[in-house]
Amino acid sequence: MTDLLHFIVTSIVTNKEDVAIREEETETSIILHLTVNAEDMGQVIGKQGRVVNAIREIIKTAARGGEKRYFVEVDDEK
Repeated sequence: MTDLLHFIVTSIVTNKEDVAIREEETETSIILHLTVNAEDMGQVIGKQGRVVNAIREIIKTAARGGEKRYFVEVDDEK
């Protein structure tokens, strides 16, 4: 799922080298923490969160049938 998320996000951002994904695993789920350049944050979130919600749906659908649920969180750049 990390590769899929990386592919989707790098397709829509300008600063592709600043895309970073960190996995956090719990007993029942895996949270993918996405960090992008501050300039690209608007492109990833989209108007009223439409783009990030679409990305979340793609990841959830691709992971369907697996043992764990996947979630995508967008973190501020550090």
